[in-house]
Amino acid sequence: MRQNLLFLAVAFLFSQNLLWANGQVALVHKAERTKQGELLYNKAKEFFYDRNHWQSIEHCKLFLLLYPSHPKSWELRKLLSSNYRMTGDTLALAENELSMYKEYPNTEEGLESYLISGKAYVRLGREDKAYQIFHDITKNTYSSKIAQEAELELTQMEILGEGKNK
Repeated sequence: MRQNLLFLAVAFLFSQNLLWANGQVALVHKAERTKQGELLYNKAKEFFYDRNHWQSIEHCKLFLLLYPSHPKSWELRKLLSSNYRMTGDTLALAENELSMYKEYPNTEEGLESYLISGKAYVRLGREDKAYQIFHDITKNTYSSKIAQEAELELTQMEILGEGKNK
C-alpha cells in the first residue's frame, strides 16, 4: 500500500513537472514564431523601399501563409496594399483591402479599408460592387468621417452615371 502511495506521489510530481516544461516550450515556440514573422516582415519592407515590389509582394504573401495571427499582420497588409498600388494591380488592392475589412469590421481602420476597396472597384469599372460598398458604409457605419466620404463617392458616381446616360 505504501509503495502504491509513493508511486502515485512520484507520478504526480513528474506529471506536474512535464506540464510546466511543456508550458515553457510553448512560450519559447510562440516567441520564436513572432521573431521569425518580424524578420520576414522586415525583409518585405526592405524590398518595398528598394522598389522591388514583386519580391515584397511574394514575401508578404508568404508571411500571411505562415503567420496569419501575427501581431504585425495589419501593418503587413497595409504594406501589401502599398505594393499593389505601386504595381498598378487594382484588383488585388481591392481584394486585399476588402479582406482587411473582413478581419477588422468594427474598427476605424477596417472601415477605411472598406472605403478604399470601394474606390478601387470604381477604378476597375465595377460600379455595382462599389455602389454596394459605399451604400453599406453610409447606412451601417458609426464613423461620420468615413460615412461622409462614402456619401461623396456615391454622389460622384450618380453625377458621372447621369453624364454617361446623356
